[in-house]
Amino acid sequence: MFFYKFCILFTFLLYSCQSDTINNASKNVAENKKDTTPFHKIGDETKKSSAVLDSNKKNTVKDTTIQQDFTDCEKYWKLHFPTDSIRINYLNEILKINQLSENNQKFITQLKNVSSSKLVVDNAIFPIFRSNKSQIGVLAFPNYGNKNDAVTAETKLLENINIDYNLIKPEEYDKVRFYPQLLDSVYRGKEKPAIYYYTNKERKKTRIKDLGILLADCTEYFEYSFDTRNINLSDTILFGSPFQIDLIYENNMKVDSLIKNEITPTHCFDCPSSSHLSKTFARLKGTTNIYFVFADTFPLNNELDTPSRALVLLTDENTIIYLWNKEIDLFGCPCL
Repeated sequence: MFFYKFCILFTFLLYSCQSDTINNASKNVAENKKDTTPFHKIGDETKKSSAVLDSNKKNTVKDTTIQQDFTDCEKYWKLHFPTDSIRINYLNEILKINQLSENNQKFITQLKNVSSSKLVVDNAIFPIFRSNKSQIGVLAFPNYGNKNDAVTAETKLLENINIDYNLIKPEEYDKVRFYPQLLDSVYRGKEKPAIYYYTNKERKKTRIKDLGILLADCTEYFEYSFDTRNINLSDTILFGSPFQIDLIYENNMKVDSLIKNEITPTHCFDCPSSSHLSKTFARLKGTTNIYFVFADTFPLNNELDTPSRALVLLTDENTIIYLWNKEIDLFGCPCL
């Protein structure tokens, strides 16, 4: 019962900290979640297909998701959080017009099926954050307040055990509490899933251990711990996947500059954001315009309010489209 009361309070605070503009923008995004609009149709207008190919450009995509009469905030939300139908059509174009390896074809295909109804470690990609000197894990976040948002698989799993929140000591409240029985109930008689984790330089493999939850006054998330016996925690560990993803480790200054100079959420609501500080670190092999980016400081984040991980697409029109995007609020926006 405490958990549900906490969620209601958390939701109220979250929405109260946002301005009217962001409320309207978020509402538009939520209402479009089930949008079946074709890839080249936005609003009431029909445009040509987004894939523009010529003899010199065989793996580029043209942006047709943003109309010039949209406000800055509407543009920001449509670029960072495209509807599922639009995102899937971008991914279909990527599969069609790029020379992807078999590994990357599998990854992009499964990226179309990313869903909060699955455990986050069963999705095609998930963020990894280091919360303190000794703790690092895969993070998953609850959904609040929107009837179109599915209850996350982690939330449902937590409902299956009887946790007495009144027994949580004050000194334990801001720390992740792990419950081995959660994943034991899912993988009964089987090994817990192996994952690949990606740094800014290489790919390695490890195995999920336990699932826990952090409850704090201004933030909440689920965390999957994993085997760190052979892991150097000083490495820049950024994201994970069940798939072997083939990457070209490189920086793209053009993409970095476009991200830095795009409209930031602070223009649209009162809470700070660090998304404009994202940097590229790898390109998806077989493409020329799909990059993995992150905003964070290492070995521990002591500067950014919202460290993040994302996969972005650079269009012909020098627009950055976010195909996947996760961040953690360390500022505590609900308490603003």
